[in-house]
Amino acid sequence: MKKLTLVILLFLVAANAIAHPAKKNRKKQKVTNAIVSVGIHRTVCYGRCPDYVIDINKDGTATFTANRFNEDTGIFKKNITKARAQEVIDMFVKYRVDTCREMYENRIPDLPGLNIFITYKKTKKTIYSAAWGPEFLTEIANKIDELGKKTDNTWKKTGMPKLD
Repeated sequence: MKKLTLVILLFLVAANAIAHPAKKNRKKQKVTNAIVSVGIHRTVCYGRCPDYVIDINKDGTATFTANRFNEDTGIFKKNITKARAQEVIDMFVKYRVDTCREMYENRIPDLPGLNIFITYKKTKKTIYSAAWGPEFLTEIANKIDELGKKTDNTWKKTGMPKLD
């Protein structure tokens, strides 16, 4: 009788363990790869297409680096507010840009290129020829252009770009 009771008790404990697995400590993990900044690089074409880089940091600062064929050459900075910067970063998260391919095939080589980059605390991801990728990459690039392209004199010139 004692053996039967022990077997039934062990069976109930095992069934309970299978039905309700032990709860692991599921505290919200800190995202170790939080986005620090996002940006684009519009490259030259066979003509005189402007070559520039826009970098938007999560702290609300934007950097516009005008390399070639822009109205003014140099590195320019401006505060666009944290809210506007977060709006762009949220687009990267929403569309899961980090899961995009590293390169998309450019079928027309004389068009200006579009490269998108995401900078994390420890790594950086670049998507080459993004204009040939999913449509949301172009949408994101246009939003970055809207916020970070130097269109007025409110930008502070901080230096000159290093051209390779």
